[in-house]
Amino acid sequence: MIKVEMLYPQGYCAGVKNAIAIAKKTRDEYPHSPIFIVGYLVHNKQVIETLESLNIHTLYDKNGDYSSLLSNLDKGSHIIFPAHGHDEFYDNLAKSKQLFVTDAVCPKVKSNADLIKKEILNNHQVIYIGISKHPETAAALSISKNIKLFDMNNPSLDLDISDSSPLVVNQTTLNYLELAKIHEQIKNKYPLARFQNEICNSTRKRQEAITMLPKSVDCIIVVGDNASSNTNRLLEIAKTTQPQADSYLINNVEQMSKAFFENKKHIVISSGASTPTETINMIYAYIVNSFAK
Repeated sequence: MIKVEMLYPQGYCAGVKNAIAIAKKTRDEYPHSPIFIVGYLVHNKQVIETLESLNIHTLYDKNGDYSSLLSNLDKGSHIIFPAHGHDEFYDNLAKSKQLFVTDAVCPKVKSNADLIKKEILNNHQVIYIGISKHPETAAALSISKNIKLFDMNNPSLDLDISDSSPLVVNQTTLNYLELAKIHEQIKNKYPLARFQNEICNSTRKRQEAITMLPKSVDCIIVVGDNASSNTNRLLEIAKTTQPQADSYLINNVEQMSKAFFENKKHIVISSGASTPTETINMIYAYIVNSFAK
């Protein structure tokens, strides 16, 4: 008999729920107005498609530069800034174009940005640990030139820091195990550095749930979009902390293969923070009905 287990938390985190609710409320309040999201509201294609069905359109630029896209919108259009945060330059551009602006930023991301601004005003430098070109990281770096990026894709402590007591902040969707190691490296170079561990609580709980799995688990399915940072971190943690298990990232039932489950006895399903609950339930039902009989 195959055991199939759901890991919790699952489904949308509070920030994603809030962003989607804001987008839908904007549509309800302005049923006949053009509405555009500046970048992906959240990193999940199914969510984006659902919003598109409500005539809430996504503007996307692979380089993260929305100047020309915003400049080409008609006066009076509504724009929604995403959960990840945004460069405040776009606020001024939207105002000059007489666009209506709604901000769906995650409260945790906003708290991060407010903290960074306070540090800059107090003449401190900030070390920001994040993934280069991720929209949350790009938004944070846009605040000031006194924010120095520790890039998870190209890690280096050569950061041009002159502040003896810089504040260390991070993207909210990082691998908490890797972040702890980076903090130690920074402490060794900057002994008076101050640390603000800003990993989102929902993200941390999902990661910790995977690290605490028993060794009987031999298959881990992470449900979410491959563009989602927090989903990719779940897969990363699954592979590093549960090497006895085969781990896969999938976004829907169609991406599943029967080969995933050959000779498996204990299957676990985890999910990213922007993954719809109905998608997770469909995958769970498919596995149970196909392999757990």
